[in-house]
Amino acid sequence: MMSASFQHLALTAPPQCGHASRVTAAEYRQALDALPFGKRLPGAVYVIDPGDDPRIPSLLRITAAELRKRLDIGAEFNLLKFHTVSPKISFLAYPDFEKNPHPALSESVIVDLVTGKTRRDDYRARANPPILHRKETFLPPEHPLHGKFAKLTRQEEAAGLLDDTARIGFRINWERILSEKGLGFKGHRLVENSVTVAPAVAASPKQKIHRHKTALVRREISKPVKTLLELGQLRRGESFFDYGCGHGGDVEAIEKLGHESTGWDPVHAPEVAKQAADVVNLGFVLNVIEDPAERVEALLDAWQHTRRALLVSTLIAGQEAYGDILTYGDGVLTRRDTFQKFFEPAEIQALLEDTLHTEAVPVGLGIYLVFRDTADLHDFLAQRSRRFIDWESLSRKLGLLRALKTKRDPYDTHRELLDAYWESVLELGRMPRDEEFDRLAEIRQACGSLPRALQLFIDRFGEPTFNAARQRRKEDLLVFVAAAQLRSKIPFNQLSLRLQRDLRSFFGSYANAEEKARELMFAAGDSDELEIAAALLDFGFLDPKEGHFTVHRTLLDELPVILRVYVECAARLYGNPREADLIKIHLHSRKLTFHYYRDFDDTPLPVLLTRIKIDLRRLFVTVIDHTNGAEHQLLFFKERFLAKDHPDRPKMDRFSAKLRKLGLREETIGYGPSKEKWNSRIQPIP
Repeated sequence: MMSASFQHLALTAPPQCGHASRVTAAEYRQALDALPFGKRLPGAVYVIDPGDDPRIPSLLRITAAELRKRLDIGAEFNLLKFHTVSPKISFLAYPDFEKNPHPALSESVIVDLVTGKTRRDDYRARANPPILHRKETFLPPEHPLHGKFAKLTRQEEAAGLLDDTARIGFRINWERILSEKGLGFKGHRLVENSVTVAPAVAASPKQKIHRHKTALVRREISKPVKTLLELGQLRRGESFFDYGCGHGGDVEAIEKLGHESTGWDPVHAPEVAKQAADVVNLGFVLNVIEDPAERVEALLDAWQHTRRALLVSTLIAGQEAYGDILTYGDGVLTRRDTFQKFFEPAEIQALLEDTLHTEAVPVGLGIYLVFRDTADLHDFLAQRSRRFIDWESLSRKLGLLRALKTKRDPYDTHRELLDAYWESVLELGRMPRDEEFDRLAEIRQACGSLPRALQLFIDRFGEPTFNAARQRRKEDLLVFVAAAQLRSKIPFNQLSLRLQRDLRSFFGSYANAEEKARELMFAAGDSDELEIAAALLDFGFLDPKEGHFTVHRTLLDELPVILRVYVECAARLYGNPREADLIKIHLHSRKLTFHYYRDFDDTPLPVLLTRIKIDLRRLFVTVIDHTNGAEHQLLFFKERFLAKDHPDRPKMDRFSAKLRKLGLREETIGYGPSKEKWNSRIQPIP
């Protein structure tokens, strides 16, 4: 389980002259450089809790102590992880640190020193938790256990146990390596032909698992690959490799779209060689592997074949649809003798990030993208917060669209070129550079200069149109920067050149953008501000009694920026809110619920299928399946959640008038009687 808070704590230096001063990122890095001991990795420095050790820079020592006090972090969190990419401290609990040669992580608390947000992870129920190696590196040289731990490390190095660092970091994988080499431990000594530690997972009955039966013969592209295409994450000219392709439906479909596409499967396509590709799909593979250690191996293998982006999809807890099932390992055994593991959203995301050591982005329920390059990651997140701009429609709304009648209007002869240029200008909210629009030379030749081409747009569509488009882009960037703070601070040099230009153009500097984003996050954490923003809208349904605001997915882009950032924060935990039919914002509890209905658009009384609840305080996602209950929930008066000018609004209003004649009312009905009760008094609903 994870927890988080919108409360913002200031990172402060030790008191001097009776007051505390704000610490800069540079001072934080200087303190890390001054640590006299610790295990140094590319993204962090790990040390045993230093207590009052005066050799530890006071900034780190006092800050850690203060956070323990404020957040009630107990002494069982005996290891500290100081993140080097951004100012964060993780408190890690290894209860058997001294006795176990390779202790397992039981809990962690991560504190962002910039935003003050905290996140808790509980690993105690995980079948294959992360473990420690080279324990002496966490200790000062004079520590009484340093020599014992160092001696064990030398033994393990000599035996070749530490060569493959990617695979030894999880308990079961480590135990398998030891077993293969016939090695074990006696205390902190490596010995031969010894019994290793007890099995990490309770033994399941001997059972042959038929993994091949889980492969579906698809008549269309799978949902994860559809999501990949809809998000534009399989670019022109990029190659595609399906790791565990089953019958190969996705491979064939992607090939027909003009991409180099291949797939490997241990049962259905074992003769195909695994190969590197720009985009690799690991679709519903991890959830059918009954061995937790093998899941890590498969994930690492798929990642090693990934050049740009890895697409991972799994089944999520709450999607169980089996009648007679047996518990098997950390999953279930179906009647067809297939295994299924239903992951908690936090669990699968932690597995991806602990294994691949990079951020995994949810893009749908159980669907994640992992990028090789952090610049690609942040470009994707920024693109997802951008809105399409139809400048002609915008100009009509502003009453500014007009046809120009001049003797020499370049638009008459360069319509396609200018439309493309203006579209680029509006997408960026500024004039593009050469690498952002490859026809600038043609624009200069046709119009004389780039500013003149922009002026032609303003003459035709009005300056307010350009300003409105620029404001929308500024808001989009603000939503991106604000939502990014939910996870961690993004170093400016890890952003793409385009994003760096955007932030400088709209905010003057990255620091200014972050300050505006923090102000927005503060506002999004204020229930009164949220309620005021919702009350000013002429669409969606506000229930002030219950403190809910609910809106249809088609209106997400029309929400004010304070509500957009609220929804985008939920998207960072769950995926794409535009896949849901209704989005309910809980204005006072910092939660959102995504509702999915059967045939929402075509049925007057849609049946609720699934609810996904996102708790922003605790960073927790819950999936509730409504299809298997004795009663099924209907949605009444659905026009409440749609735009006033929706083309089907008259038809919906007529249907709702009939409901009122039957005594139903919006203010008392909530979501209405069940389908079964409704069928008993009216006509059956299919």
